[in-house]
Amino acid sequence: MKGAALGYFAAMASAAAVAALLAFVAGSAADHRALLPDLLVRIALLLGGVNLAGAALIFAPIRRFLAGDLHHRDAAARRINALPAFSGLLVAALAAAVMLGHSAVVHGSWEALLRSPPRLLAGTLLHTGGFGAYLGLYAYFLVVDYSSRLRERLWQAGEPLAAGEGKMVYRLVGALIAVALAPIFILLSDQWARAATEMPMGAGMRHGAYMRQTLQMNVFAALALAGVVIWLVARGLARPVDVLLGAMQRVNRGDLRTKAPVVSDDEFGLLTEQFNRMLAGLEERDRIRRTFARFVPESVAAAVLAEEGAIASQEREATVLFADIESFTAIASTLAPREVVQMLNDYFAEIARVIHARSGVITQFQGDAVLASFNLPAADAQHARHAVEAAFEVHARLAGASFTRGIRLRARIGISTGPVVGGTVGGDERLGYTVHGDTVNLAARLEALNKDLGSRTLISSRTAQLLAGRVPLRDHGAVSVRGFAEPPRIFEPLAAAAHTR
Repeated sequence: MKGAALGYFAAMASAAAVAALLAFVAGSAADHRALLPDLLVRIALLLGGVNLAGAALIFAPIRRFLAGDLHHRDAAARRINALPAFSGLLVAALAAAVMLGHSAVVHGSWEALLRSPPRLLAGTLLHTGGFGAYLGLYAYFLVVDYSSRLRERLWQAGEPLAAGEGKMVYRLVGALIAVALAPIFILLSDQWARAATEMPMGAGMRHGAYMRQTLQMNVFAALALAGVVIWLVARGLARPVDVLLGAMQRVNRGDLRTKAPVVSDDEFGLLTEQFNRMLAGLEERDRIRRTFARFVPESVAAAVLAEEGAIASQEREATVLFADIESFTAIASTLAPREVVQMLNDYFAEIARVIHARSGVITQFQGDAVLASFNLPAADAQHARHAVEAAFEVHARLAGASFTRGIRLRARIGISTGPVVGGTVGGDERLGYTVHGDTVNLAARLEALNKDLGSRTLISSRTAQLLAGRVPLRDHGAVSVRGFAEPPRIFEPLAAAAHTR
């Protein structure tokens, strides 16, 4: 990942630039430019050279990983999580060292500095530590932002990192302290500067000049860096939220394959990981449902998944459609086995589209036959009308379609309405959904009866009754049907009613 390390070193080097800018502004405001050369040299040496050398050591495991050494992946992941803290502490220590060293030069020596009155020595150490803390917080939050972008780049490169053990509350507390210290430095600056002038003439002038410069730097750091820290904290909060929100919006549009990159090592990172795990579970469930629906009706698949493996038996009035290909044996004898399978697949695809479009459920493909039910398991108040419309649509589609080797198929269809029992059957290892009852048997007998009556579709008397005059019918009267003691009355819906809705 070329260029990934440049952002980190640029962030660390910017600490020296910020410190130099604050020194120049403070020296100009306090009218003590004579103190600037020594301070700027120290900033260049410590916050420039030593800082970048230390940053290189801190970044070493990450650099090796980015260069393609996957053996350092775990070490790099740990270092990325710790990178903001290590970087902030390094910059804070070097910034404090810069100010202390400069203070010793201003006083003439370290010994002179240490012999300062306790109150002034305490003030010097406090202001030195305050400046180091501000510059350290600046580096910390800047590297937090860099780490977030690095995590996203690694995610896009297929090397996602898990969230660490960072705590957002610590970052918020640090930012609030930085903001709260700004007015405190302003209030105390006059008192410490006044105390410095109470020293002997020479020392007092030197120390007063140093204290005014240091106080100016602290005040400007408190004001400027507090604003930067607030912006970086807000950005650090908004970025993972935006990432999650974007992923949620994609999920809302139906994209269950989306994933949210883990761009932070705190609670937001853990939340993102949990979100991704939830999505993986939803995607797996959806994949199972879609795969299952290729073998059983989708409504049955959904019900089976909801019931964790089985659908309780249901009994209700339903309409059953049974369709068979006319002269299938003769047609199949002219085709190779592979061609027969291809022809059946194309034929069943046409049948399935028609039946599913009218709320029907195909419960079985057997040979060249199709068994479908309407109003079971999926409720449909217009089940009889929808079954008859499906039959007309099947005939219309087959009339305009050609299959393997240009063969045209014709179907015979039987439709019966009455009590039907439906549910899953089978053992623990294999289950199937099926429908049972005399209504199912009658639909199969009516399909076969078409051959004797020269018809294409036959329906039972109950189906005809439920149509309530919506479809013209030809009454074939009571016809003896094998397996039924009482000859049922048979009707033929006329083709002129095709596509009636």
